[in-house]
Amino acid sequence: MNKLSKRGQQLFLVLALNLICASFLTCQTLIADEKGITFQEIASDIFGEKIGDDKSGDVYKWGLTARYTGPKEVFPGEGKFKDLFNFLPAIKWFDPAHYYKPKVVVEGEFEGMECVLCHTVQTPGIVKDWKRSRHSQPGKTASMEKEEVVTCNKCHGNDHANLKMPDTNVCGGCHPEKLAQHKSGGPGSHAQAFHLDIVENAWQLDKPAAEMHSCASCHGIAENRCDGCHTRHRFSPAEARRSETCGVCHMGADHYDYETWSNSYHGKIYKSEGDQWNWDLRLKDWGRMEKDGQLPAPRTPTCAFCHMPKGNHNVHYAITVDSRKGKDLVNRGAEKFEAKRKNWIKTCRTCHSPRFAKDQLAAMDEQVNVSFAKVREAFKIVIDLQKEGLLDPMPEGLAPDWLGHKTFSLLPNGKERFYNVSKIEKMALEMMAYHSTAVYKSAAHFSMNDISYNLGAFPMDSTLVEIKSEASKLRRLATLEKKAGINHVPYDFWSQGEYTDLLKGKERKEGDVGPKSECLHEGAQCLDEN
Repeated sequence: MNKLSKRGQQLFLVLALNLICASFLTCQTLIADEKGITFQEIASDIFGEKIGDDKSGDVYKWGLTARYTGPKEVFPGEGKFKDLFNFLPAIKWFDPAHYYKPKVVVEGEFEGMECVLCHTVQTPGIVKDWKRSRHSQPGKTASMEKEEVVTCNKCHGNDHANLKMPDTNVCGGCHPEKLAQHKSGGPGSHAQAFHLDIVENAWQLDKPAAEMHSCASCHGIAENRCDGCHTRHRFSPAEARRSETCGVCHMGADHYDYETWSNSYHGKIYKSEGDQWNWDLRLKDWGRMEKDGQLPAPRTPTCAFCHMPKGNHNVHYAITVDSRKGKDLVNRGAEKFEAKRKNWIKTCRTCHSPRFAKDQLAAMDEQVNVSFAKVREAFKIVIDLQKEGLLDPMPEGLAPDWLGHKTFSLLPNGKERFYNVSKIEKMALEMMAYHSTAVYKSAAHFSMNDISYNLGAFPMDSTLVEIKSEASKLRRLATLEKKAGINHVPYDFWSQGEYTDLLKGKERKEGDVGPKSECLHEGAQCLDEN
């Protein structure tokens, strides 16, 4: 401590005493900083480092002496919640119909091959990909009158000052059947991935623009563009048939699709011999006999084979029922879904016997059902604590949620969120949203180890034990506080802080939500805004 200034030593001691005091029940919280002294100033004295903006380019040890400045430019939101949130400018590439505007560098109108000639120098990688694509060769779809080469101007326009970034509607000009299939998907499908799942999603709306950007990007590509699956400028169907493409988005804690498929026997076979298969073969031809000299058809299903049968671009066509990626409980083997179940067994019959497929799907149903028994047990514990006023903190001690209210995250009238909640609420929500979803995804993709050890049942067991332990501590602590005459008030750090103050619920005011007529999603009921 000899290297610290006298003031720095004093502040350091205050911080240390706070940490010590925090472990004693009867100790009152000390004020960690002097009036008007920021945490950055404390850290500056400790490290001997200047305070500055996080955009300065300077290196800040642990980032403690930096100040958050936020993006210099943001784009407004969309739909009825447009006054509540913003996007980073990069959203223009993910929802081009609403946000993309060309940057005029070159003026004039050009024909396709003129574009190719110039961009061979300007963006050679794009031209190289285009030359390897079907677009560079004469061809026609059912909607075209004659064969033609699809050059740059067909998708981007001729006028360089008013170029457009293609979205699904542009692609639909030549591929109307695929566009119609894509748009026919309901809530939970690619068709509703952005304008419903993002711009009306509660926890998304409450977050800073930078934090929601990755979610907006993934969902924006899925709904608004075709090149998320067959990337530009090759637009290769063979690429879209491989599961790695789907895995760009369909992976991670809330939808373990790619991981569980990869860890199954299907994934094992694919990794062992997938490079020897004929990926140019259309999905509807995978089960047909091979001809002499022809590369073999894939012998194990990929995402596209099961979820886009025969190339149907409505990814909901083959699902039983939408359950929010497995967050909701539904028995897919129930009598009301018999026709859907038969279709799945028919898909499995490409390689398996019907009896084998039926038994595996029935096992999935049972594994999912028992996982939600754990969810309900956990929720009851947390909801009972809320009724007794024992959560630390209770909702009124937190920053307002995205609606500007201080509501419980579970039931009744809960607005589920995985941040700005008590520890025990977060554990219960993650058990439902992550672990039970993992059980479903693992069972549906036949990843045996993931169902139990890696992602599903065993992690759920651990979380349920932690919830019970936390509930026990909260109840015991409340008993001691009552005997000691202590009226605990939630600490301010639950409702304010450098990051917590960025949450949009704190800015919510009357009139921030527009009418439902401003919604941009099609064919789906609005998410509840009340």
